[in-house]
Amino acid sequence: MESEIKTVEQNENAGHSCGCGSGGCGSNSGGHQHGGGHEGAPSRYQLLQHGDRVVDFGSGTGRDTVEMARLIGPEGKVIGIDNSEQNLTAAREYVSTLQVPNVEFLQGDITAVPVEDEFANVIYASCVFNLQSDRQKVADEMYRVVDHNGYVCVTDFVTITEVPEDLKAEASSIAGCIGGAENVETFMNYFRKTGFTQGGIVEVQKVKLPDELLGKYLTAEMIEKYNDINSDDGIFSVTLVVEKPENCSADTCCHNHDKHKN
Repeated sequence: MESEIKTVEQNENAGHSCGCGSGGCGSNSGGHQHGGGHEGAPSRYQLLQHGDRVVDFGSGTGRDTVEMARLIGPEGKVIGIDNSEQNLTAAREYVSTLQVPNVEFLQGDITAVPVEDEFANVIYASCVFNLQSDRQKVADEMYRVVDHNGYVCVTDFVTITEVPEDLKAEASSIAGCIGGAENVETFMNYFRKTGFTQGGIVEVQKVKLPDELLGKYLTAEMIEKYNDINSDDGIFSVTLVVEKPENCSADTCCHNHDKHKN
C-alpha cells in the first residue's frame, strides 16, 4: 500500500512571483505553527491551536464544529458551511443550548463558500468531498479560503485497486460517501492540481463490509482479499492533510489554470 499512497512533493520553485489571492504572492500567516496536541481529541484535530480560524466544509448538525470551537478557545472562530436548512437549524439550536460563542453557521455550497479569501488557518471536510459532483471545484475553493501555511484536512473514502461500482453503490447505505470513492491517486490529484504542494495521507483504515454484501459482487477468493487488512483490495477510509505554500510561484499560485474556464 505504501507504494500507492504517496505524499505530495514539495515544490522547489516557491520563490517565483505571480498575482492572486487577497494576500498576493509571498503572503504568509506570520509563522503560525500548528500541532497543539489536544489531549483526548481525535487525531485529525491535532492540527488546531488556540486562536485559530477554522472553516468546516459540510458542517451538518454541528457536532464536530462545536468540538473544534472548544479546542481553539474563545479567541478563535469556527464557521460551519452547510447547504441544508434543516441541518443549519439543528446546528444553531445545538450551539445555542451549549452557549458556544465562537461558532457561526452559514448556508452555502462548498464549491462557493461565503467566506473571504485566505480566512482560515485550518479547513476540515469529513465525509462530504466524495458527495460532490465537481470535486476539483471544492479543492479549488479550499485553496482560496485557506491562508498561506494553513492546512486542509479531508477525511473520506478511496480505493487502491478497482472496486465494482455496484458494490460501492450498495455500500453507500453504510456511509453515503463510500459510493463516490475514487482511486487514491485521483483523489489526491484534485489537491495537487489546485496548488497544494506539501502533505499526503496521514491515516488509513480499511473498511469492513459485511460478507453478505461482498458475496453479491465478489468471488470467495476476492472476499478473502477484501477482508485482509494487508491487501490493497477493498475500500479505505483515509485522512489527507495538505498545506498551502507560504510563497506563491507560477506553479502553486492559482495553480489550477482550468478553473476559470467555462
